[in-house]
Amino acid sequence: MAKQVLLVRGGALGVNTGIGGAHHNLSTSLAQHHIQGWTSSTTCEYPFKKRRNPFSRIFKRWYAHPKRVAKVLRKKHNFSLLHVTDQEQAHLIPEQCSLPVVVTVHDLFHFFPEVLKIGDESIEVGEQNPRWYRRRDLSKLRAGLARADVLVCGSQATLTSCQTHFPNVRSVCVPLGLDVKSFHPQNQVKTEVLAPASHLSKACHLLLVGSHAPRKRIKFICQVLGGLDAEVKNNITVHHVGNESCPYGGPSASQLAEKYGVTHWVSHGGDLSSAALMQMRHACEALLFPSASEGFGYPPLEAMASGTPVLCSNLPSHNELMPDDTCLPPEDKEAWTEALLSVYTNWHSRTKDDETHVWPKPRSGLMEFASRFDQSRFCLRMAEVYDSL
Repeated sequence: MAKQVLLVRGGALGVNTGIGGAHHNLSTSLAQHHIQGWTSSTTCEYPFKKRRNPFSRIFKRWYAHPKRVAKVLRKKHNFSLLHVTDQEQAHLIPEQCSLPVVVTVHDLFHFFPEVLKIGDESIEVGEQNPRWYRRRDLSKLRAGLARADVLVCGSQATLTSCQTHFPNVRSVCVPLGLDVKSFHPQNQVKTEVLAPASHLSKACHLLLVGSHAPRKRIKFICQVLGGLDAEVKNNITVHHVGNESCPYGGPSASQLAEKYGVTHWVSHGGDLSSAALMQMRHACEALLFPSASEGFGYPPLEAMASGTPVLCSNLPSHNELMPDDTCLPPEDKEAWTEALLSVYTNWHSRTKDDETHVWPKPRSGLMEFASRFDQSRFCLRMAEVYDSL
């Protein structure tokens, strides 16, 4: 009989977010008995509300929800293991926990922030000067991680960070998984309602997925795009999927695009449906991913799984996901310009005699490469981790 895992997180983030998507993949795999010997039918969470009063948010996070988790464990139950599905909820681990505890650690950016020097840029990774309540929050989270039995890291870079900062807790690397088959173009239903990409005008469409945090380096990619010849720029449309406001102040992504002369910039926000985002992947010539630092980097892997080329910076942890010798030097604007022109030239040679939008042909080699990170492999590795406890 399969052993029960109690999954724990805070607000129920959507599947289109990195952390929310990782939780969904894990919970689905457990529910469908894909992690051999283990299952789960319970997630201790609460509805995520963007506009919740700040004081009620703190009360919910620090007092009400931890009390609820502890109460579940005090009652008679059949759980064999507690799994906190992201490091930002590690404070939910009871101080005297009756079960072995696993925590998925996507990154430690905010726990131990730093400033990276990339070319002439100084990139802030993590919040450098958090307010008093966030400092207290981080203290609770660090203490929670120290109480865990195993830290499951999504990348080698995150593993190194955990081993450095939490040397007394066992850490293992288990790259996150993806249902690769679901991203294959043949498995997509192209309906007009769910596929705004089908209405795109003729252009070389490029995709940018992620927030406007400094480490995402939207400023850098706007500078590169803005430096292209006018004729090329006029035929390129950039689609940004993600929150376009900077979390630490400063100009929005759209304002940066305007400042550096990116002619056609479309902001889709962070609430684009999964179906619409999938269609956007298949409609675009390439994904742009200049990020300075990632815990795992779902967007490049998802793009490759759908057969879409990726222009990716050679920095951790997303460079761990890319085929050998395909990443670009993060500071070299000429290399990025050359790569963009190659994408543009391919689009232009394919579509110059057509009046309407022509969908790019998915790259089978990229889809095959992405299969190395299929969810089935993740499930096998997670079974080993659970069994070890």
